[in-house]
Amino acid sequence: CGDVDGLRVLDVGCGSGWFARELARRGARVTATDLSPRMIAHARRIEAEDPLGVDYRVGDARETASGFPAASFDLVTSCLALQDMPDPAAAIRGAHAVLRPGGRLVASITHPFSDTPYRAWERDAAGGKRWLCVDRYFERGPIAYEWTRWPSPFTTVALHVPLEDWIAWLLDAGFRLRALREPRPTDEAIARRPALADAARVPYYVVLDGVRQR
Repeated sequence: CGDVDGLRVLDVGCGSGWFARELARRGARVTATDLSPRMIAHARRIEAEDPLGVDYRVGDARETASGFPAASFDLVTSCLALQDMPDPAAAIRGAHAVLRPGGRLVASITHPFSDTPYRAWERDAAGGKRWLCVDRYFERGPIAYEWTRWPSPFTTVALHVPLEDWIAWLLDAGFRLRALREPRPTDEAIARRPALADAARVPYYVVLDGVRQR
């Protein structure tokens, strides 16, 4: 996002507010929304314990345009949330509506290349990861994820579409693509946390950076 000091920022799909708090610590004036009242309750509890001035609100990303005045933000962010929404294109259009001309949308998503309907690591005899097998990249639709490393298992659903769909949604909403980034951990980060080595071999995330042109 670069220097956000003094910027009016809307964080969409904020969850319990981690990214919103990072923006606020860097001087941004942050409003943050999430569909889940329970997540917003967690975020407000943390804000009460460590006030940073973040305004947390329950809100549907598809209704962003009706929830805020036009051109009321300098920057809209979304940290690993758009792919979990049923209509990301509507959320992107909403971001465009509330940005001032020249404002930016910076959104990270799971990388469509490595987060495909079929995905499995090929392993050696010792269980080490040899290479990642992916398939059905061009299929469009929801993917169910089973989570078991918690007190009780649960399932979440995310949308998979090819990368070209994400670019098309951005352009169709009226954005100019300013940058596309595929973040990877540094050697120093991997030395501290060896489990991050996977993300230096294949792209796990992609960051879309768009500028409102009109």
